Amino acid sequence: MYSVLKPCKTSAAFEAIPRDRFSLDLDLCEEILKEVCTIVVHAGIMLIVSDQCEISIHKDGRLILKTDSGEVAREQTGRIAGWLEGTPAIRKHRDSGSQKRNLQK
Repeated sequence: MYSVLKPCKTSAAFEAIPRDRFSLDLDLCEEILKEVCTIVVHAGIMLIVSDQCEISIHKDGRLILKTDSGEVAREQTGRIAGWLEGTPAIRKHRDSGSQKRNLQK
């Protein structure tokens, strides 16, 4: 679900970037994640949860993981992806495959 995990330039955090384009229904994400994480705040444009670290979940699928450990960031990204993948909270964009093909040309 996520292909790029890179350190943020301005803070001790990592950014996980989705492999394909999708959007998240943050209300549904909150319903799913409240069973396994602590909900810190639902700010409308992002959902902040706490598990092994604090994670800002954005509508476009990006994750900002507040940790200075790449290992914790990778593990936490996998946990979030595992909890959300295959649920109605993820809305795949129909054109993500064609856009990927166009970028590869």
